[in-house]
Amino acid sequence: MKGNRLMILHYLLRTIILLGFSSYIVFLTKTDALQYYLAPRMMIYVKIAAVALYVIACFQGYSAIRINRGKRVACDCEQLVPQSAVRSMLSYGLLILPLLVGFCLPNAALGSAMASAKGMNLSTAKQERSKSSASTVPSPNVSLAATGTAKTDAEIEQMFNDEWEKVSSKIGMNLYKKDLIVVKSTLYKEILSSIDLFKSNFIGKKIEISGFVYREENMKSNQFVVGRFVINCCSSDAMPYGAMIDFPEAQNYPKDTWVKVTGTVQSGSYNGKDIFMIKADQIEKIAAPESPYLHANYDPLKELD
Repeated sequence: MKGNRLMILHYLLRTIILLGFSSYIVFLTKTDALQYYLAPRMMIYVKIAAVALYVIACFQGYSAIRINRGKRVACDCEQLVPQSAVRSMLSYGLLILPLLVGFCLPNAALGSAMASAKGMNLSTAKQERSKSSASTVPSPNVSLAATGTAKTDAEIEQMFNDEWEKVSSKIGMNLYKKDLIVVKSTLYKEILSSIDLFKSNFIGKKIEISGFVYREENMKSNQFVVGRFVINCCSSDAMPYGAMIDFPEAQNYPKDTWVKVTGTVQSGSYNGKDIFMIKADQIEKIAAPESPYLHANYDPLKELD
């Protein structure tokens, strides 16, 4: 009888834990908080997992009822459960702890604190290029700032000629033809990467970008970064990407404030690295978007207009 009571207890604990995880996923889904942890393409798998956990929990609970009635279950091998109180506490505690943390802590989007820990990426193109043996980007014949004259398609193609970065080249040519470059959420990282890679071609171009305010201690009083997190699978692989902003009243915008910045592209440097920066003409505070993260775009050319 004592063995039966022990088995019943184990089955009930498993039932409660499994129901807890299933309920937590349902809770995140109902409150639209699942987006804080996963990319949209992964959500369906987690929702299916919630159903599977619920089914398994029902089976565990049914097994406890059968044992209580003195009937056999599909597998009543006692060696499948921890035989000591310490092992039981450790085994179930490792499952209960993250569940309690999930329910007790508020769901919030990543912000400046995590960006500081991971490091804000201001030179995306340099990171991508360092992964290959690519040569340096050929300098354009003339920059926009130097002439301000319209160029033919052939001239623009020559300005963005780079055999190693064909996608960035096509994005760059598309952006160059626009009077105002809008850093779209669907191409956030890709647009910043293209501008960084061909920065001399974009000097003087008007640009609009939105994101949260990020600031480091060694930044000047007229500087901050506008950034967004981009995730591939889940929040654990989220990486922050952004652009340096130059604005006389930059200190009026606290960290993690969401803003829309309009200005012109300029060359600059930060921590010994050449970067492009935006000399802001206007900064507008905006509400945080419903979906705080951006997601990796595996076919960016489809988003070009």
